[in-house]
Amino acid sequence: MYRRYFLFLIWIVAIVFILAFGNNRIFPDGFLFSFLRFDQSQFDTSALSLFTLLGIYPLAFFLLFLDEKRFLKPSPMLASLGAFVLGSFVLMPYLALAIPRQTFLPFRRRSWVLVVVPILAFLSACIIWIALARSDWSIFALYFMTNQFVRTMSVDIVMFYILQLFMFFRIRSRTETRPGWRDFIPLFGLFSYLFRRHVSGSS
Repeated sequence: MYRRYFLFLIWIVAIVFILAFGNNRIFPDGFLFSFLRFDQSQFDTSALSLFTLLGIYPLAFFLLFLDEKRFLKPSPMLASLGAFVLGSFVLMPYLALAIPRQTFLPFRRRSWVLVVVPILAFLSACIIWIALARSDWSIFALYFMTNQFVRTMSVDIVMFYILQLFMFFRIRSRTETRPGWRDFIPLFGLFSYLFRRHVSGSS
């Protein structure tokens, strides 16, 4: 119960922070299409890379919920699809309100996940490498201070990581296993869990 309140508190603080922090400056028309094209001539690679990762994180959670929906009521799939548009801002209140349930439905091993997850991991590693190699973080700091869109993306990625830890805590408590060091790695901890889960096919 207290974990629900904790998630709601993070959610509220995040929204207030986004709205109240910094001096907001609107990007010029068409900036969203520049993000979608990964146009490094218009925007710094740091913000573009962050935007790209925010398309991968919801997909990782979608894959996770394909199995975890057995233990949550109502089904998380609608909220998971909404996360592709609203990010963690829709997943966090859902998980705060979702009712845990026991189930005797067996785990369904999906062989295609073993293909999708390595591809996503490889893409994520490339994006992070590009960000580290080509980003000017002083420009990103300026974006963060002056633009609400970039600030929202930054907060969103942190909230996704918090939800990752929350879900692993729930899974480990249910299976009575200790958290592994992989669980604490942002994004790649999810990839590792999904891959090992579907390789073993254990219930």
